[in-house]
Order: sequence, then C-alpha cells, then structure tokens
Amino acid sequence: MQSIWPRPSFFHVSFFAVSPETIFNNHRLRNPQFRVVANIAIILLAVIGLAARANGQIRGTSARSGGKAKLAATPASVSFGAVAVATGNSQAVQLKNTGGTSLTISSAMLSGSGFKMSGLTIPQTLAPAQTVNFTVGFTPSSLVSEVGSITLKSNASDSVLTIALSGSGTVATRTISVSANSLNFGNEVVGASTTQAVTLKNTGNSSVTVSQISVSGTGFSATGGLSGATIAAGQTAQLGVVFAPPSTGSDAGKVTITSNASNSPDSITLAGTGVSSTAHFVTLDWAASTTTGVAGYNVYRSTTSGSAFARISSTLLTALKYTDPSVISGKTYYYVVTAVSGTGVESGYSGQVAAAIP
Repeated sequence: MQSIWPRPSFFHVSFFAVSPETIFNNHRLRNPQFRVVANIAIILLAVIGLAARANGQIRGTSARSGGKAKLAATPASVSFGAVAVATGNSQAVQLKNTGGTSLTISSAMLSGSGFKMSGLTIPQTLAPAQTVNFTVGFTPSSLVSEVGSITLKSNASDSVLTIALSGSGTVATRTISVSANSLNFGNEVVGASTTQAVTLKNTGNSSVTVSQISVSGTGFSATGGLSGATIAAGQTAQLGVVFAPPSTGSDAGKVTITSNASNSPDSITLAGTGVSSTAHFVTLDWAASTTTGVAGYNVYRSTTSGSAFARISSTLLTALKYTDPSVISGKTYYYVVTAVSGTGVESGYSGQVAAAIP
C-alpha cells in the first residue's frame, strides 16, 4: 500500500512494505498494466513532492536575502594615546548601516572622564549603505590613563553598539626648531633682493604661539606673517627672510623668534653683501641639490674653459643665487658650483656656464 499526506508547502510521500500475499490477493495489482500505471503515478507524486519542497526552501531563502539593518563603526575603537594635560585632541568616527533595511539610532551615551563627542544628531536614521560622521575628543585633566565608551542604541539586528575609548594625560611640552641657524645671501646688487625660506617646526606635544618676529641688520626683513600665529604640535610654518641691500658693502643681521616655547627665543644669524649696480656684474642661480644633508654651496670661477677654477664665494652660501661684481669688460668667465654637506664634504663641480662681459 501507499499513503500520501498533503503538507502546507509541499507533498510528503511515504512508502510501506507490502507482503506477497497482499499483492496476489488483490486482483487489480495482479494486472501488469495496472502495476505500470501505479508505478508511474507514484514516481510523479514523488517528483511533485520534492519540487514543492525545493520551492519552499528557495522562497524561504529569498525572503531572508534582504537582511536586517546592522550598524557598524569605523574605527571600532578610538585610542588617543598620550595627550598633554589641558590640551585637546580629536578623532573622526564614521557610522554605517551595512544591512538591507533602514535603521534609527535612538540614543548615544558617552562615559569616561575627559571625553566628549559632537556632530551626531539623535535620533539619526540611516538608509542601507548610508553613513554619518561625528567627532570624539579627549582633553585630560591629570597625568592618568582614562577609559570610556560611546554606547549607541538602535533598532538594528544588534541593538547596542559600543565604541571603546582610551587615552592618557602627559606633561605638556612646547619646543620649536628652525631649519637653519644661519643664512648667507652672498652678493646682491643694490636695489635688487633675494629671499630664503626657513621652516619652523613645533617639536613638542602642545601648541606654540609665536608672539614676535624681530629682524636686525641693514637690508634684512622677514615675511610670512608668523607674528601672533599658533603652530600645533608636530606642525610646521614657513618664514621668509629677505636681503635687499640699500648700498654697497657687507651687512650682518639676525632674526629673533619669540614664543611661549621652552627654548624661546630662537635666532638666525644673517650675512650678505651689497654690490654696485652701475659696474658690470654676473648673477648666477641654480637648483637646490637633491642630496640630503647639504649645508650650502661654493662658487668657483675661471678665465679658462674647463680648468683652473678658483673659489670666489668667501663663505658657504645658503642661497641659490650669487652675484659676481668683480668682472672686467671684454673678458669671458666660466663658473661652476659645488655642494657641501654638514660634515664639510664637498661635491664635484657642476656643469660649467660661461659669461661674456661686453
């Protein structure tokens, strides 16, 4: 015998063992044609039942493919490291709905001493794949390590998302460094000018405020507007130093940088020479060496092409420009430049340039 029970989503087929006596006693089953038809019917019902079961599974999988809303944070935790006491630091955090349906953040709770958050509006609704950014800050009040957290509640599949926070307070340090302690402008024609750049860097862990930039010496000045500026920890600022000689002769000066750094004031010594603009002169300029550790340059001159070069720059030049005022009408001069490292090692000659004096 066989019996078939219908199910809500598929057919279930059960087969029972049938004894030989039952088969022989049933005259319909003894008919070969009937047995073939019955077997075909049983096979069709079994196929229909398996197909119905498969369809039910496929429909179930499809219903789940949309996925529930899920909230994720990048970064998953925030570490501020060591931050100077009473000095704030901040980091950005991004929240994203990585699920397939919209979610709503209903609350955001912050815990921990010295931490703060801003930029997140509650309630906040995020569509699938939508993001929102907010800021987490840390301002330690003492020399201790702090831990905290941000707890976000929503209707996502994981209804609570926790972002761990950590940081520690350290002693505030304010130090500033300059890229050059001396600048030599060499010769400059009276009425002309040349500029050299100096980089100031805050090497401490707290902001430095430059209160004054003062310059002494004839023909020297500073540009860049750094007076009154604040340089954050680890950041740099550019200071331009200008030499514009008003008359011939050697000039010396100094730039003084006053700030609230512990090593204030910083100073830069200056040197340059004004040369006449009425006589013949040759002005040279060149590109900076790509080698690291170059302290300055020397200029050499000859009246013979390719040989017999003699140094004409009296001191090491930090500028990328030099004016030679001691030339005679009717002659041709040949120039080369060398680079000198901080340890005094001098490079070979550059390519030669020629100047014919009319």
